[in-house]
Amino acid sequence: MADYKINFKIDGREVTQEEIHEVELSRYHKVFKEFGEKNIPLQMNGQSYKVEDALEMTLEDARELLAQSKEAVGKQGMLDYYKDELIRADKMWEDIADKADDKQPMKQAIVEVETENISLIQFMLFNQSLMAENNLYLPSKVHPEHYYFEAGKGGTQTIVETFGMYKDPSYLHLVPGKGMARPIQPDADTDMVMIGKTLLAHNMADTKIIGMHQFKGKKNGLHVKLGVFLPQSAPDEILEGHKWHLMVEFNNGLHIAKDKKPNWLQKMILPLALKKAAKEFKE
Repeated sequence: MADYKINFKIDGREVTQEEIHEVELSRYHKVFKEFGEKNIPLQMNGQSYKVEDALEMTLEDARELLAQSKEAVGKQGMLDYYKDELIRADKMWEDIADKADDKQPMKQAIVEVETENISLIQFMLFNQSLMAENNLYLPSKVHPEHYYFEAGKGGTQTIVETFGMYKDPSYLHLVPGKGMARPIQPDADTDMVMIGKTLLAHNMADTKIIGMHQFKGKKNGLHVKLGVFLPQSAPDEILEGHKWHLMVEFNNGLHIAKDKKPNWLQKMILPLALKKAAKEFKE
């Protein structure tokens, strides 16, 4: 029996691992079919696979096949294969931003996750490995619709993902938003907030997407209220889809994080970094 727990809740309803895995596998099937249409090679451990073979795989094998296939194609190759979709997505976000009314409250996609025996420090170590490895393999294992990943300076990331599982993959630049206005008031029991804005990677135009995650104290695990906020001009389907995107990627990230063990130096430094972040939040 596992010595850890990962529980998700959306709209007051607990979501099972089986539900998350079902949605995740369906998105693998979507991407495998895209690869087939684009004639992108599917390969794992030196062997080639047909789309029909991939669609019959277990979730674990599907994760490995797609991750190795993306890594083999390379970052520029993925951008080239999806260039038409990225152009369409740019236009969609430009239209949403143009129609946005900053005076209106933003639409919300909220997911709550709570763990036992997986700490925030372990999750930080997972995020550090994501940035340090800076490849296509690990982000793909986190979510099948992570097509591209590039870690930048100051915690920035440039990504391609199907945001909200809606229409085409989007080419986005994520920027930490220290000091920026919060779309909602943090909960009374929130200890720390991470907030950031989302720009179009090709021209750095503001998409009006804001990410705001609230971290709450828990002795034997972590409790996070994940939040993504879009203007009223964005379709509701994006918000609903992104709840599931968040659950899939955080579920996989936490399952990887559970095996991370901080060394003696990390045990000293990371708690200090968390205290500093919490202090800045309260100021």
